[in-house]
Amino acid sequence: MPTVIVFIPGYQSVVPSTKSNFLQTWSIEHHCRFVAFNHDFTSAHSCVGTWFHHLLSILYEKTGNDNVILVGASLGAWLALLVLIRKEVDISLRSRIRGILAVGMSVNGTEVWLNEIQPIENRSNRNYIYHRPSSYSSTGFYDIPVSMLIDSKEYLLPIECDAIQLGCTQCSLIFMHGMLDSDVPYQRVIDFVSRLRTDRQGAIKIRLAHDGDHRLSRLEDLREIKSCLNDLIEILHNA
Repeated sequence: MPTVIVFIPGYQSVVPSTKSNFLQTWSIEHHCRFVAFNHDFTSAHSCVGTWFHHLLSILYEKTGNDNVILVGASLGAWLALLVLIRKEVDISLRSRIRGILAVGMSVNGTEVWLNEIQPIENRSNRNYIYHRPSSYSSTGFYDIPVSMLIDSKEYLLPIECDAIQLGCTQCSLIFMHGMLDSDVPYQRVIDFVSRLRTDRQGAIKIRLAHDGDHRLSRLEDLREIKSCLNDLIEILHNA
């Protein structure tokens, strides 16, 4: 069965980008179809739920009946995991998700941002705009509406649970994270991954880039992404 690589960008990230271009080239070389898309960050009513259902529409409309490997960056990795966990996802789609590569995963990042806001009263003020400092923005910060953070609560993953059961036993997962990631400390990812449960032994792996940051877009990072994808494809072909 053919395979589709679907790239899910992170918050305020757009394609084409370094990673999307690299993934497209890799897909062509490995005879896979490639899909990448941009989230709508401009709507006043957008939230994690909006972007998740946008992803579902792409998967239903653009992947046919093919096997799918999701490559999610930062927020995009959170959205990829929701496909395995959210109950509204059709089982026929979930069964086709055969691999997830989570690059610099930011699970429940909206809640982290909400808890950063001072004074505390602004955390419930839907009209408040949080100017969050970011070295990745040309302005030095992102404008983050509190309304978006509040509306995203419905899609938070239960990271405090002792066990998070994944809804698909056919999917292999690789979590690639930079140990110098100042946005999402790698210890947070290790703790989260330790709570994931699947029936397939060895289906969940972590790869740490010792000098990698949040974006993981350097040449050496792209080589590691290539290695991860090669592993996922090999597992799929040997299944």
